[in-house]
Amino acid sequence: MKVDQHSSEYEEVYPLHKLDDIEGFRNNVIWMVRFNDVLDAEKLADSLSRLLEIGDWKKLVNLDKADGKLEVHFQKSSTPGSRNVFFTHDSYEMRIQDHHVARRLPNATDGPSTHLISEDFRPFIARPNFPTFEQSVRQNEPQISLHVTSFKDATLVALSWPHVLMDASAGKALLSGWSAVLAGREGDVPVVIGARDDILLQAAMEDKAVTSKEFKLEKNRLTGVKLLVFSLRCLWDKFWNPPRQQRTVFIPGAVLDKLKADVRQEITEESQSSQNVPFVSEGDILISWICQAAASTMSKPRPLAIMSFLDVRSRIPEIRKSAGVFLQNMVLSTYAFISPQTATSSIGAVAVSHRQHFAEQSTDAQTLSFLKSVYRDIDATKKPRLIFGEPNSVPFLINNVSKAELIKLVDFSPAVLRQGESLETRKNPIGTMVTYWNEGLERGWSGFNVCWMQGRDHDGNFWMMANLLPRTWAKLEEDLRRLHEENLLDSGKESF
Repeated sequence: MKVDQHSSEYEEVYPLHKLDDIEGFRNNVIWMVRFNDVLDAEKLADSLSRLLEIGDWKKLVNLDKADGKLEVHFQKSSTPGSRNVFFTHDSYEMRIQDHHVARRLPNATDGPSTHLISEDFRPFIARPNFPTFEQSVRQNEPQISLHVTSFKDATLVALSWPHVLMDASAGKALLSGWSAVLAGREGDVPVVIGARDDILLQAAMEDKAVTSKEFKLEKNRLTGVKLLVFSLRCLWDKFWNPPRQQRTVFIPGAVLDKLKADVRQEITEESQSSQNVPFVSEGDILISWICQAAASTMSKPRPLAIMSFLDVRSRIPEIRKSAGVFLQNMVLSTYAFISPQTATSSIGAVAVSHRQHFAEQSTDAQTLSFLKSVYRDIDATKKPRLIFGEPNSVPFLINNVSKAELIKLVDFSPAVLRQGESLETRKNPIGTMVTYWNEGLERGWSGFNVCWMQGRDHDGNFWMMANLLPRTWAKLEEDLRRLHEENLLDSGKESF
């Protein structure tokens, strides 16, 4: 394994903004990306390191503590060949399908499928002895880590960073800028804004028209005895249920279209007016499919609290009008409160309810109200209060980044050493990713129902990942088999 570090004197210092340095973000985000080509690992590391020297992209380099507070330090090393990323590289002289562990990594199949994310995959996700957040800060290591695993016909690229540095939308900008530098187009690298000034905080504090009294979710916040009951109920559920399984889900485009058509037909039939059928998005349908499957397998119906992460960049006028990218955390959440009766009825009913809650809470005014509430919590207790719903509700955490189209965003073709999959079978352009998934070495969410929606690939198939109980997975796999068989019958093909 090849390891690269550097050290030098500090040159520039950046603050962490108020929504960044909170306890829940002191962990590492990891994106594990699969390519069906052989990439030049050194070229990938060099181009990523170069990106972190351009403008205020420097704010992603090093974390350190000053007067008890975290801040970002940029180091420019005089050591030849040094990089601004912690780079490691493993190489295997075999095809990826010949490796006893890598052959089980998520990949496209002829029909819908789920793929267990095993602890055995850890060597592909991060280098050995990967430090905790506190260790990496104490050791003054580069905070962006790049771990590349090469096979004779494929490449795995694991990119990680501390959550305090940025969220997924900023990570998307990082991938875009990285691709531009790799292609020699540094002029196309997005401009970073708000690196030193917390524009999000300014926008929230300057808007006097929005007050805390207008925050509609406040009446649903769990505090005191209700919060205690909710916490005890979560512990009780964890004790009595088997461990949840983390799986990647591959859904062929035709199967997803079948699911969407069926659910929209349900909504039409359940609608009181054929002229005013409620709108639901693809995301609403997928979220509701998962949550309804979980609810239908419970021994006793319970209310659901579906928490979906919300990127506020498009919800606050001052941020929305900005020309550039924000390398920070700009994420809040919306909540859908689903009654036991609705949760165990149809997927369409859950989808309609989910959409209604989202529409009510994602307005500019509600986003600002929530943001002000979070800032007050941080001032008072150093962490936001984000638990809403009924004390006996079952929580679901949803991170839907499908609109970002990350699978289609990356173009590493300038780093291709050798084409992996042949043109006869491949569905993606050379140098682009096949799929990816989110990972966290700490897995602090392992005891909860969590779903990450990655979006469609180059062939129109949908990828997602979830952490669910085995009985929920059994129901989802049964649904996928049925949809696949019905789709084959509708198209006149034989089932297999």
